[in-house]
Amino acid sequence: MAELPEIELFKQKMQRNVLRKKLGSLRLQNAKGELLAEAGGLAEDALQGKEISDIHRYGTQIFCELDRREILALQLGGELTMELERGTSPEAGGENRAGLELAINAQLRLRLQGAQLGSRLRLLDETSDVDFLTKLGPDPLLVPAEGLGHLREALSRRRSALRNVLLDDSFVPGIGPIWADEILFQARLRPDRLVPSLSDEERERLLEQIPMVLQRVLRSQAKTPLLPKGFLTRHREDGHCPSCGGALEPLSIGGKSALFCPACQV
Repeated sequence: MAELPEIELFKQKMQRNVLRKKLGSLRLQNAKGELLAEAGGLAEDALQGKEISDIHRYGTQIFCELDRREILALQLGGELTMELERGTSPEAGGENRAGLELAINAQLRLRLQGAQLGSRLRLLDETSDVDFLTKLGPDPLLVPAEGLGHLREALSRRRSALRNVLLDDSFVPGIGPIWADEILFQARLRPDRLVPSLSDEERERLLEQIPMVLQRVLRSQAKTPLLPKGFLTRHREDGHCPSCGGALEPLSIGGKSALFCPACQV
């Protein structure tokens, strides 16, 4: 699962390794290992020879500026694994799993594996439709803690369960189930609480925890053993609350399963 902190760390890795390098061939194969003709509407050689001149991120989108004229947008959220590997490309059909691969400078490969790989690439120029970006909420890793006014206003218009709000990209893009559960645990709020039921103090507590939790995950390199001992995520497998020691419980919200502590989250 690729969520906002993992994608930010991947962007940082790309900045260290692929800036000012040139792109090579683009390959997309299905679960049978068969090569497909196009990836995201792009032919195999569509990006050949173009240099990555800059890299940015917003939400789950990573934007690679090419030759300072076009932008390659990569959508990296959801059920996806991301790798930046050294070495040559495997032969077609050598791996029986769906994958998208972009060669970089003949020595690096950017590889994605997951769902809907063909729709995760967009090549943008000044005439491209970018309405998909206007539907995203503020990026919580780019908004300082003292600048949460937009989130405060957006939260005031919501009526649904807190976990559903956190998973909605129009509120904050890129938060998935793991870090939504963590934010709510640190804010001491049940995932099924409805927004209108929150007191002013509870609203502020929730908003403050969004950037605080994500920044702490970044500092821990999104590695579970490096997270603070008081984080719920460290105890997903043993099933015990790090605060009270009680049993963590699953809770179905909108058809999706959340994890919480019924004693500490109210």
